[in-house]
Amino acid sequence: MRSTSLLRQATAPAASDAYAKSLAYATDLVRRTDHEAIYASHFYPANVRPAYLALRALNVELAGLPDQVSNQLVGRMRFQWWKDAIKGLYNGTPPPHPLMTLLASLPQRPYLSAYHFNRLITTRENNFLNPTFHSLQDLADYSAGTQASLLYLLLQATAAQPSTTGNPSIAIGRGALGDDGLRHSTPFQHQGDEHDVAAGAESGVKKEADDLTLDHAASHLAVAVTIATLLRSIPHHAGRRTNVIPLDVASKHQLREEALFRNGPDAEGLQDAVAQLAGIAQAELRTARECFDGTTGVPKRAVPVFLAATPARSYLDRLASPKVDYNPFDVSLAKRYWKLPFQVWGDARNSRF
Repeated sequence: MRSTSLLRQATAPAASDAYAKSLAYATDLVRRTDHEAIYASHFYPANVRPAYLALRALNVELAGLPDQVSNQLVGRMRFQWWKDAIKGLYNGTPPPHPLMTLLASLPQRPYLSAYHFNRLITTRENNFLNPTFHSLQDLADYSAGTQASLLYLLLQATAAQPSTTGNPSIAIGRGALGDDGLRHSTPFQHQGDEHDVAAGAESGVKKEADDLTLDHAASHLAVAVTIATLLRSIPHHAGRRTNVIPLDVASKHQLREEALFRNGPDAEGLQDAVAQLAGIAQAELRTARECFDGTTGVPKRAVPVFLAATPARSYLDRLASPKVDYNPFDVSLAKRYWKLPFQVWGDARNSRF
């Protein structure tokens, strides 16, 4: 008994120190490379905030990987390392990486779906190998594998709460388990009445949104966030001779890739193509909100997750302003927007997105 107690005392500080360093690593990574996401972290409960930072940091690591490798072979090896790391995480043998250490230490870890981790990595890898979106459906699939998977993991983390028996419990909707029934049958063609009125709404009785509603709303929000992110990245990718605008949209507006690479903001059809994509993103945001019609709104525990909408909405509003007029190369869009922290605070306080 005495030797066991001494061993526990000797190892506990080391484990605590490793956890603290891993959390600091994740926080610093998000603050440096995804600074807008750090604002939402303040509205997560203290026991969920490390999970949020770990998941956002992992997304940053994967998204930035293509810019860190010199060729596809090295890139594929790096992505395979992350796949093996996730496998080790669920086998109880995570590799010595700060994010894996942090994820392994999370109380919510048993309730985070390995499916979405693997889907996130695989989708990022496929986009690295072939970064061209041939159609809007390609963009929808990319959104489902990246932003939607990330949002589903965050919803799972916020749902992992202690039960009255002292054991953690969690309810996960079909979308969080990877059910493809939530995919758009016809992507980005909303009419405004896609979603049936929630049960009880006609009688004036509103019920709390269930997990399936959250998942469905998250799938639409993911598309809006994906489009906003891609539009913001146009100058970065154009400088590397990569076009992130779906080819069917570019063709519709006579936007040629070579003109985009050479002429940047002066490329013919660029602003029209950007305006179409921005309009789709705004429609997806509206549809995500409609998912909560007939309910009491976004449940309190999920409010921080849906704050992912705020930076995207803020960017889209500035992009559509008369001064910018859908020019993604406008220098004002590259600057930190001083109103954004207040917008995040307002959305969190009013449980809106």
